[in-house]
Amino acid sequence: MSTSASADPSSDQQRPPRRNPHMMGTFASMVLSTIVVATVVLAFFALVARPDTVARPSVDVPSVVTEARRSTGWQLSQLEGLGEGWAANSARLEPEADGLRTWHVGYVREGGEQEYVALDQTAKATDGWVTAQLKGRAAAGAMSVGGVPVDSYTDPSNGACTLVRRGGDGLTTVLESTGSCAVAAAHAAKMSPALR
Repeated sequence: MSTSASADPSSDQQRPPRRNPHMMGTFASMVLSTIVVATVVLAFFALVARPDTVARPSVDVPSVVTEARRSTGWQLSQLEGLGEGWAANSARLEPEADGLRTWHVGYVREGGEQEYVALDQTAKATDGWVTAQLKGRAAAGAMSVGGVPVDSYTDPSNGACTLVRRGGDGLTTVLESTGSCAVAAAHAAKMSPALR
């Protein structure tokens, strides 16, 4: 009587599980996957539009200055007729140096070299307030804008000019420009109401 060998139940447990051939990556397949992913990312990056500059919406200065005049009772100014390409990028009434409420309006002109002009006004200006507006510019002498005397200050590094009219019409006015004092005076001549 022949006896057949009985299967050993532990033999299946000793044999390692069979590996899926698709899970066994090689170095070449990893490099190929990296190239494919990088190509997709670069293609997406190339197709997405990236503007050189971000256009900022222009500020509605007339409505902001009207509200600021109403709340302060001051004859606050704005610049009008600056020319093509100029746009207001800020207009606000808020406390600044020495806690003085300050009307600020800024304008920029985009182009090859960006230009900037800003107007700051307050009542009962202190020396500290004026110094803060000057941003380290040095005294460059007195001049006249439309027959109104102003003090000029320039940045020694680039000649940019700031004009200061102290106490005119009860307000101290500071006009900061990235241009020369002649350019700043031309901007100051476009103030409405006019510099007094």
